[in-house]
Amino acid sequence: MTNVLSPSNSGRLGFLKSQQDVWLTRGGIVVLILGSFMFFKFLIDSQPSPIPAEFTIGRLSPQASADCQNCTHPRVVSTDPTSRLPESTFPNSYLPCKDYVKPGSSTHDLDVDKYFKVSVEDSELLHAAQDAATNPLPDGKPKIAFLFILRKEIPLEPLWERFFAGADNDSYSIYTHASWWVNQFPNSSVFHNRSISTKEVKRFDITLVDVVRRLLAFALLDTGRANMWFMLVSEACMPVRSFPYVYDYFMNSTTSFVESYSPLKRFKRWHTEPLFKLEQLHKGELWVSMHRRHAGMVVGDVTFYRKFKADCRDDCVLDEEYVQTLLHILDPKGIANRSVTYADWSNPKHGDSPLKHNVSHINLELFRKIQNRTENRDGQYMDSSDDLNHTMQTCIYNGRPSSPCFLFARKFSGEPADVEALVKLPKSILGY
Repeated sequence: MTNVLSPSNSGRLGFLKSQQDVWLTRGGIVVLILGSFMFFKFLIDSQPSPIPAEFTIGRLSPQASADCQNCTHPRVVSTDPTSRLPESTFPNSYLPCKDYVKPGSSTHDLDVDKYFKVSVEDSELLHAAQDAATNPLPDGKPKIAFLFILRKEIPLEPLWERFFAGADNDSYSIYTHASWWVNQFPNSSVFHNRSISTKEVKRFDITLVDVVRRLLAFALLDTGRANMWFMLVSEACMPVRSFPYVYDYFMNSTTSFVESYSPLKRFKRWHTEPLFKLEQLHKGELWVSMHRRHAGMVVGDVTFYRKFKADCRDDCVLDEEYVQTLLHILDPKGIANRSVTYADWSNPKHGDSPLKHNVSHINLELFRKIQNRTENRDGQYMDSSDDLNHTMQTCIYNGRPSSPCFLFARKFSGEPADVEALVKLPKSILGY
């Protein structure tokens, strides 16, 4: 007997088949959406998370935590260039008065050696450096990492050699970046073999921000060195204190030193929102000194960097606004609104550069003035829209007003006669 489907049965089966197709299609869409979501979540989770302002690194010992109760009552700071500050109470703290502990932020493989041997993309370098910053400070005596941004050779090298001669090798690290080729430093130089891979640099350009971040990244990735402080300097800069004084000044400090003020309207002609409000834009000297914690924030940032790179135009000065705005927004209480590098901006016709000191300026009075300065009257405040009293701001060190402001000074001519005059200055003046 032949089976023949009736019209009613055939219609019913067709309806069921169409319903099945609909549900299969819907199920496929749901699976696709869930799969895309899980893949996107995997990509996000595999990236290092932003470092919040309250994040800290390394753990204070119980005794140090107890001592921290009194860290807001600082010791007296001597103005004697040959003196030392008292020994640091918190030799391995990230920022005193805080507890620092956090595991690595991602599973990124840290093959540290390769960053010093081969050229890598900045994104990979910064990613790895943020991972390094989120780990505890490496073993050993905490170091100051001196980050030299060079446009030429270092004419003041004899002074830096004298300065570092007053330090043990476990107290400092050196990293240099030249914007173009310079002669190699001799084997006997403290700068020998301390150069990172070079990229082109232009003033007031994002490339200068890139160099700052690259130098910070290399110093953070140098895990054989316990780099805790990071100091930006140029070839026209020199120390005006002894190394022991500088070391104690940094290691005892509860803040990073970043000049950051609200600039004039002409610097605010670009669109900052929705990332941040225009009144949050800040400006200051490029030559900052920062704790490891803040160095981690700078190399780990993506959002602010992209905003500045894309939209900072006209009178926006990238190298004087990016770091200053970033740290002002993320951790305003963690930075002192000043630089520890003296510069003379008193000439109203300065032409975007401070006074260049030559042999006619070099004498005892100049360096005593710099060393004894306890009010920050010399910063780049002609670009500030803050209250005028700001230009007479006392230098606060760990909550103590009228403290010595400066450890370094610029700008000094590199002409042979000018360098000779500086080299002849005795230890009783410079402290080294």
